Amino acid sequence: MKIVIALTGMPGSGKTTVSNIFKEKGFKVLIMGDAVRKEMQEKKIEINNRSLRNYVLKIRKIDQNYVLNLVKKELNDLLKTEEIVILDGIRNMSEIKELKKEAFKVASVALIADKALRFDRIRSRNNSSDVSTFEEFEWREGKELKFGCGDVIASSDYFLINNTTVEILRKDIDRLILRVS
Repeated sequence: MKIVIALTGMPGSGKTTVSNIFKEKGFKVLIMGDAVRKEMQEKKIEINNRSLRNYVLKIRKIDQNYVLNLVKKELNDLLKTEEIVILDGIRNMSEIKELKKEAFKVASVALIADKALRFDRIRSRNNSSDVSTFEEFEWREGKELKFGCGDVIASSDYFLINNTTVEILRKDIDRLILRVS
């Protein structure tokens, strides 16, 4: 059976780190945020913390599954040859429901990390679409919650606690792969 591991989590929880670990293990990874940034570049929209969140909020008002639809063809193409594909960036329950309509199993995985640690991670990664102050961080968290991220986290099938080291996270991912497959 084809499996989509759908990653979710609040900003700085470790989705990119987890995606990179999956890539190292040979899994194909689709990052939903990359599809949004690509579309914004094509439309010549400046990409920064506020513009990215506001753009996503606007397009999700049009269609809750808009971002998922940006990657759906590529996801289906990958699942023709891959048993498991990682989908990084699920933000609302509508996306989970849409994935479950397809002919594959969906394993939703929430990354959980302490708020102060998440803020420190974001500040240290120096990404143009990230925040630099705690006020901006809280603003961004509010936007993520408006997308529905909290509901997806709360109803996830699996949880990865990411407050310690990458080595421990790798072991947790190995256990997750065994449980999901």
